[in-house]
Amino acid sequence: MMSFRDGAGSARSSLLLAGQNQALQLALSGAPLAQVLDLLVQTAETQSDGSFLGSILLLDEDGRHLRHGAAPSLPAAYNEAIDGIAIGPGVGSCGTAAHFGHAIVVIDIETDPLWAAFKDLALAHGLRACWSTPFLSKDGSVLGTLALYYRQPRGPSENDRETVKLIGSTAGLVVENARLYEKLKDLNKRARLAADAGGLGFFTWEIASDIVTWQNDRPYALFGIDPSEGPINASRFVEEFLHPDDREVFARSVAGAVEGRTAFHFEGRIHRKSDGGLRWVEIKGQVDEAPGHKGLRVVGITADVTQRREAATQRTA
Repeated sequence: MMSFRDGAGSARSSLLLAGQNQALQLALSGAPLAQVLDLLVQTAETQSDGSFLGSILLLDEDGRHLRHGAAPSLPAAYNEAIDGIAIGPGVGSCGTAAHFGHAIVVIDIETDPLWAAFKDLALAHGLRACWSTPFLSKDGSVLGTLALYYRQPRGPSENDRETVKLIGSTAGLVVENARLYEKLKDLNKRARLAADAGGLGFFTWEIASDIVTWQNDRPYALFGIDPSEGPINASRFVEEFLHPDDREVFARSVAGAVEGRTAFHFEGRIHRKSDGGLRWVEIKGQVDEAPGHKGLRVVGITADVTQRREAATQRTA
């Protein structure tokens, strides 16, 4: 027969898992990282019956300082005081845990040498004990720390250890994914800036559905259309912009690239919509499988090569 204690533990685990799932869904929805981490800490604290105050600190990109991540129940003055603290041996529980890469348990902040430089700050806010555990990335590097603070000298309970194991692994997952997403955004921004500076337009063309996406604004200027019109698909490109004498060449280029799953390359003339001017464009791309079973796509670039073509014509004249 299940005891009351077993039943309470099972219910507690279920609530922790529910909070974990809610945080993951929040992260997937694009919520700010601080909001997701706050939810994780609140989930842990709710299941502790007030026995501890949770804190998440994030290791800065320099790998030497800890930054505030989430600590909704700790005093704001305390959070501000430790934000940006350098890691190292003897830097409280969190700084030491991040430095060595393993958990640090301090049962009594007032007497433990790890807290010698910080005990006055902690004691002033009624913090008497602290257990800090680093959470890691997939490659094993430290991303930050999850700490449990207690109002009396003590160590973590078995329930606390279970909480840290679950919440810590979830924090590691969402922090690593958030940082990866930020890096990708930065790379995309750099790529768009480079493309704009070089006069290149980035595009993705899903061939079967004839859906075209432009990753920067350069194609609008190239084709002489207003951004409110949105990207032009291949059908409209051929019918409204491409010179009639170049349509067959374009069709052969597409068919050859699709059949061989190879690189796509085309040069031809277009009539720019804004002024009716005749321009030479070059389109380069690679045929591959689109995500989500959407069939083949072309990922590529397009550029105005009118000056290059005119210069080549003058050299051969």
